[in-house]
Amino acid sequence: MLDRRARITSAALRAAYAWSVRHREPRAFDEVARMTGVLMFELGPGQGPVAPLDLVRCLRRPLGALLPPILDGGDDGRYGDGVDEVVLLDDSDALADIAYEVGSDYVREVISGLDPGRDWLPSWSWMRANDLENELFARLIGTADEAAYRTARQFLVECPAGPEQLLVEECNRRQARRVAQYVPVTDGQSYRCGERRWWWPCRVCGWPMDVRGQMVRCRYPYHTATYQVTDRDKGAPGLIAVDRRLPAGVGRGLPERHDADGAVQLEEPVWRFIVVPGATELRLARLLTEAGATVQLYPDCDRYDLGIVVGDRRWDVDVKEHATVEGLLRHIRENPPSARHIVLPDTHAGQVHAVREALPTYTILTEGQLVSQIKGALRRRKRSAS
Repeated sequence: MLDRRARITSAALRAAYAWSVRHREPRAFDEVARMTGVLMFELGPGQGPVAPLDLVRCLRRPLGALLPPILDGGDDGRYGDGVDEVVLLDDSDALADIAYEVGSDYVREVISGLDPGRDWLPSWSWMRANDLENELFARLIGTADEAAYRTARQFLVECPAGPEQLLVEECNRRQARRVAQYVPVTDGQSYRCGERRWWWPCRVCGWPMDVRGQMVRCRYPYHTATYQVTDRDKGAPGLIAVDRRLPAGVGRGLPERHDADGAVQLEEPVWRFIVVPGATELRLARLLTEAGATVQLYPDCDRYDLGIVVGDRRWDVDVKEHATVEGLLRHIRENPPSARHIVLPDTHAGQVHAVREALPTYTILTEGQLVSQIKGALRRRKRSAS
């Protein structure tokens, strides 16, 4: 049932993206028609849209109207609420921000054999997170040793965007293997002022933030800081903060403005599946190291994310960052963690209770709870040593 829901969600996502770009992409109408056929097959006779425009109308309503319920005599019905309320097209038929998150958790193959959509649809709308991770990790593991793996992965997380020449120089300085592709910063992630374009990195993940009119914020909805463009500095644009909410340990200063000419960014799937969770992993590693713990990143070429030691106590940690509990549980089912501790970012604290119920053999913590545990162990060790 979960895979069927994922295929239906994937078809809806592809159709929504196609409809949102129909004015500039002649292949969009064919894609909507194709996805209508996929949904008719998945839902059965009389259970879903029977024409492309019927599907478009459905995409302006919560996805729960299309999805079959999870509860089918089992115990996991309470985990599907996250995607059921998602609306993929807004009032102006633009793709909703949440679509990227839906893609990261739910994308599945919906066309067997040659898929004409892959020639033009963005890869996040058809490439599974696991496929991209496996492909990228194969290149990373090809570095042959743990230190090289760690260097290459840290480079991606710490350098997700910037002037192309500076990124090349930094990659060479670190002696990091090149394992992912960078592309020019897009118009939708830059602000035009006169003849020039400017971009601002997210304070959390460093990837170029989306620019919609005068409003600037990260495409990842849990990086909630929001800014407004204000023209200043001799005509060059600046930012003022509208919402400064950021995770603990992230500086509250305004993002620095960068020239978009010659600037590049990691492709979107690499950003979402590697950089976003990696930002949490590196933030935790830094906070715990500063507190006095011994922290190892990506032990044994990423058998798990963090190995933490305080005296004779050890924590093996996998950081998980998914839009919904349903998506998280599906990912864990397909890739059972080697770590005993699963840590969710503080922004995902609402998922902890359901995940604990579903995964009773693991210790489920938020990042704040993990930091508190480690600091408590450090205090006790200090007292016992005095």
